[in-house]
Amino acid sequence: MSRSPLPVARLCAAAGVGLLFSGLVACSADPSESSSSAAQGYPVTVKDCGTDVTVSEALEHVLTVGTAAVEILDAAGASGHIVARTGEFGAPLPTTLTQPPAESLIVDPSDPTTENILTSGADAVYGYGLFNADPAKIRDSGITVLTVQGECGHDAETDAAPAVDLGTITADVRRVGTVFGTSATADQAADALDARVAAARRDSIGQSAAWVYYFSSEDPLSSYGGAGLPNSVLTTAGLSNAYADQADTYAQISTESLIQRQPQWIVLNYGGYGETEDEARAKFLAEPGVRALDAVRAGRIVMVPASSSNPSPSAVAGLEQVVADTGSQDSSR
Repeated sequence: MSRSPLPVARLCAAAGVGLLFSGLVACSADPSESSSSAAQGYPVTVKDCGTDVTVSEALEHVLTVGTAAVEILDAAGASGHIVARTGEFGAPLPTTLTQPPAESLIVDPSDPTTENILTSGADAVYGYGLFNADPAKIRDSGITVLTVQGECGHDAETDAAPAVDLGTITADVRRVGTVFGTSATADQAADALDARVAAARRDSIGQSAAWVYYFSSEDPLSSYGGAGLPNSVLTTAGLSNAYADQADTYAQISTESLIQRQPQWIVLNYGGYGETEDEARAKFLAEPGVRALDAVRAGRIVMVPASSSNPSPSAVAGLEQVVADTGSQDSSR
């Protein structure tokens, strides 16, 4: 069923928007008023997965794809522009958001369709990529398409993923600040995240970890390989990735391969599809043979929210948790 674009007044009410943070556009009864006040400094051109994207005027209404997009917009002081949310698959947003968007803005919990996007009232799409929509048709309609930079290569439209690390996140926060005219807020947030990464960074402790997860309740066990952000989080925490030899970011694995590799630590995601921490742990421990792992027998399992593996500010909190938890036990047991 088609969804009609929301009028500006209702958009503001739905998102809980009054006067936004310094540098943002305030919602008003006259959309041209906010557009003209924000348009100063446009057009701006930014890199998007290696391609130049020019934003000719201030973007007012954004459809997000995935929770990482919401987090980065929030850090950049631009989450008040979110008018529709998709691609979150039931995963909760972090409780640390400054201006969390309303749950009522979720128009599709999975990958958005072309219709979802065209009828959302959005003038921009920002997220991990478009798998169930036609990017050309979206762009032809005048909607700007931007990708979370840690997800370049995830979208079938893009080339092989470039190297991603924690600096990719803070660079993206700054980039989003440039696009939305909120650079003062974005730069401050990025500086704070960079400082937290520097404080948590640890030299190698000579131990390995496998970071594992389930994409859904029906999918098999998977692990993060040598590409992508989780590998960077592990190495920044002083750990080697037990699956660093896997070129793909996302790799299906077996308990047999875990037993062969015998990582000293298991980092396990929870909440990726709405499951609780206890449910994720129980599912993992029910895998045939998994209790033969030394890490499991010794209780060396670090439980992290699924958002910790996203190229978003939550990854910094994940780094801090991994460092704290892997330093709290004697891994020689």
